[in-house]
Amino acid sequence: MARARNIKPGFFENEVLAELGPFDRLLFMGLWTLADREGRLEDRPKRIRMKLFPGDDYDVERGLEALAGKGFISRYEVEGHAVVEVANFLKHQKPHGTEKDSTLPDANGFLTVNERGKGGCVTGKKRLVHVKDTPSTEENNVNPTLDNSSVTVDSPSDNALILRFTDSPNPEEEHPLPPQGGDDAASSPGKAQPKPERKPRAPTFDPVSACPDCVTPDVWAKWVQHRREIRKPLTPTSCSQQGEDLASHPRPDAVIELSIANGWQGLFPGKIGAPGNEVGRAPPGSTSAVLVVPTHTQEMYPDERI
Repeated sequence: MARARNIKPGFFENEVLAELGPFDRLLFMGLWTLADREGRLEDRPKRIRMKLFPGDDYDVERGLEALAGKGFISRYEVEGHAVVEVANFLKHQKPHGTEKDSTLPDANGFLTVNERGKGGCVTGKKRLVHVKDTPSTEENNVNPTLDNSSVTVDSPSDNALILRFTDSPNPEEEHPLPPQGGDDAASSPGKAQPKPERKPRAPTFDPVSACPDCVTPDVWAKWVQHRREIRKPLTPTSCSQQGEDLASHPRPDAVIELSIANGWQGLFPGKIGAPGNEVGRAPPGSTSAVLVVPTHTQEMYPDERI
């Protein structure tokens, strides 16, 4: 089974390796993915070619000889096993904690058997057993659910099997965040945690519904639309304040109509007096040219003819 392995920048800077051809260097990297946790694989050039170069006309046997000649791999036979061993494999690679023990012996015929804890994870303790004295695998050699994509190791530094569904190019996706909710949630990670309740959204304020009792609804609706058009929509506070300002005015509708006509943002009750005594001046700083002219009657000029 192919496995994910690490590659370091120094690989491309190795002057000895650079003396080999590009396919030989690619073969070297490919051997890492085929090797077991001890850096060993069966010395079967035809099988290696089918796994690494199925579409290329490349002589794997010659490439293995080239790598062995430079000291990057060793090839040996012991107790009926033909083995390729990558040099300094464990110096540059960190196999996954639940990866199977090697079933291939070293050059002296010894197998490395790792002590494993709960879930099949290696503990760091190991022993050497001669290949003649033990079966190729032991019952506790590997977690039996590993090949079924069971998550048994939570270590971001461990390499993961390529065939595991949990593999991801994004490190943040490889290991889920711890459960939220305090000690109770942490003590039962398998239990689904309830979703936080959403706060009910406050109802949208409709300024039309806040029409003061003293104002005609149609006039107030025009005022609301005017404030929207000048990008100054009415708020609950402004509606309440304007209602108080208009409550004691004899002509509240006229106050609003004057503000709309002049393009004002606010209401100015003082600009509209009793009937026949309106003053239509714009507030200081306004550029509006609209002026409300007072109504002239005969009673206002008893001694003159209009």
